[in-house]
Parts: sequence; C-alpha cells; structure tokens
Amino acid sequence: MMITVFNRIVVILGALAILGGAVATIGVAAQIWPPYILAGWFQSQLQLASEATTASRVAIISLSVVAAVGMLALLLAELIPLRTSVVHVLSTTDKGVATIENQSLCLLAERTGETVHGVNDVDCFIRDGKEGLLVKGRATVALGANLLEVNPEMKSKVRDTIQQLTGLPVARVDIKFKYHSDKRSRVSVR
Repeated sequence: MMITVFNRIVVILGALAILGGAVATIGVAAQIWPPYILAGWFQSQLQLASEATTASRVAIISLSVVAAVGMLALLLAELIPLRTSVVHVLSTTDKGVATIENQSLCLLAERTGETVHGVNDVDCFIRDGKEGLLVKGRATVALGANLLEVNPEMKSKVRDTIQQLTGLPVARVDIKFKYHSDKRSRVSVR
C-alpha cells in the first residue's frame, strides 16, 4: 500500500514537471515569454527554441502540445479514482463477513437466463434498491420464441436463483427482449 502511494506521488510530480516544461517551451517557442523564464533551468534549450526557424518552432510547439495533453491525461488518470466494484453483503457473523461482487451476481443472472428455452444471450445490470436488488437485463431470443412463455419463466428463474443461492432479496427483474434472426432457420409458429 505504501509503495503504491509513493509510486502515484512520483508519477504525479513527474507529470507536473513535464507539463510545466511543455508549457514553458510553448511560451518561449511562440515568443510569448523570454528564454530565461525558468531562471537557468534549461535556459540554453529554451534559447535554441526561441531562435529556431518558423518551421522548427511550429514543430517544437506541436510536440510540446502533445506532451502537455499526454501529461494532463496522465494526471487525470492518477487523480480520478477508479470505480470500485459494488459488493453485496451476504452475511455478517462474529466470525466474519461474507460478500459477493456485483459482477458475480450479473454472471449468475445471465447464465440462469440463458437456460430458458429460446434464449440465446443475456446481458444484465444489477443495482441495490430500497426493497432489494433491481435486475435489468437484455435478452436475445431465437426468432419465433414465444415471449409470453419466455418472459415469466426467465424472470422467475433469475429471481429464484439469486435469492436461493445468495439469500439476497430481489425486488424486480426487468428484461428487454430482442429477436435474433438466424438466416438458416425458419420461423415456426405454434
């Protein structure tokens, strides 16, 4: 943990230094600032940038802009925290806590939905609600599948499986269906 924090600090300081150098180079090459703006630091290089030909100054400014944008992106990546995965608590006892990640619940819901006859693929999203989990999914079904049969079966299977295997209450299961056309097969209507 300490090494990670140290590494992040080093990366941030390095990015700030490069960003400052790029901005100073842009200002000197564009002849907005004098070459001695950094008071001795890289003064000879900045002097060369200020005395360069117009084509060379354009190239120097372009490269400095690319460096500045890259360092800004690096700073944003370091300073904005990454999303942490949502974790649901299954049980808490004096011996410990049992949790499950939201991605695992989604995987469970997707694979359960795919066991329903006529369902080809399921993608889902799960979030916490006031009364329990809210499961939203998109299911691709075979062309000709009876949605009046598939819909309630899929909803009940997903709800029951999550509740039975995790003990977490499921408040709602919302599914959006999309037919998948298989050019090789024919639609069979019962």
